[in-house]
Amino acid sequence: MERETAYLKTTDPLLANVMEAVGPLTHYLETDGFAFLVEAIVGQMLSTKAADTIAKRVRNLVGGELKPELLSLTDEQALRGCGLSGRKARTILDLASYLCTHKEALSQLGTLSDDECMKELTKHTGIGAWTAKMYLIFVLDRPDILPYEDGALRQAFFSVYGTNKEEAIKQRGRLWSPYCSIASRYLYRYLDLGLTRARVQ
Repeated sequence: MERETAYLKTTDPLLANVMEAVGPLTHYLETDGFAFLVEAIVGQMLSTKAADTIAKRVRNLVGGELKPELLSLTDEQALRGCGLSGRKARTILDLASYLCTHKEALSQLGTLSDDECMKELTKHTGIGAWTAKMYLIFVLDRPDILPYEDGALRQAFFSVYGTNKEEAIKQRGRLWSPYCSIASRYLYRYLDLGLTRARVQ
């Protein structure tokens, strides 16, 4: 990512300081798109700790693997027993059912544009822009996605830039483009490392 990081450091000195504090990113991608979506749905509007606990219960419910075929055999009551809301349980069951009959749907997303991917993912009730953007960044490795809706990103952004207003993040994103995803990854890592306690100068 040398070209991308050099570009970001040149265009945004404050982000350059974040990047120096964080060090090189470990670039990894999620390889199981369905499992990622299930865990993202579980994690909507929850703390990481609560989301991890519920996701572990869901995995245990189906024998450890989050597969459409296995989850389609469960029901809403069983998923709610894991701690999911009724809405999240129905979203997961509907998605599992859909993918049982459209087995190539997720793999085909890789052939679509960012906007087309967003449209395909958000057509499922319960999958909004945040979940779709997480999929594009962490599964499809799309380089120019700006998840300005994300609470963690907004927290890190505030620590660095002194505001977390949507328009301010979008404006900064125009500076970062075409590498918004990489800038976002650095901010996520900055937060994960606990560096947001001291604002970057």
